[in-house]
Amino acid sequence: MRRRITGGLVAGLALGGALFGAVPVAQAAPAATAVTAGAPNLNCVNEYIGFNNGQPFYHVQCGVIGQATWYAHAACSDGTVKSAGPMTAFREVWVYCPAGTDVQRGWVTSS
Repeated sequence: MRRRITGGLVAGLALGGALFGAVPVAQAAPAATAVTAGAPNLNCVNEYIGFNNGQPFYHVQCGVIGQATWYAHAACSDGTVKSAGPMTAFREVWVYCPAGTDVQRGWVTSS
């Protein structure tokens, strides 16, 4: 099994538990606690935590080489965990926490 996180920009769309068509207004510091775990064929880039109109989000772009199913997750300061997925191809995803909370960390899991 291998893990690979690389840098780069790729276009995509928001899916799952994220808001469709949302564009980040401000880019915050990278999600230092973000973890990519699971299938060897998943490559994730551009992980960061930010805000859009007062709502915090975890952003990530992941691509699949071969077959893998993946999910993006955000731990919110109110104790909830929000998730987007399942996804089986490249996606750019924003996982939002409720307004008035913070994203404590974001991560990606796959199988």
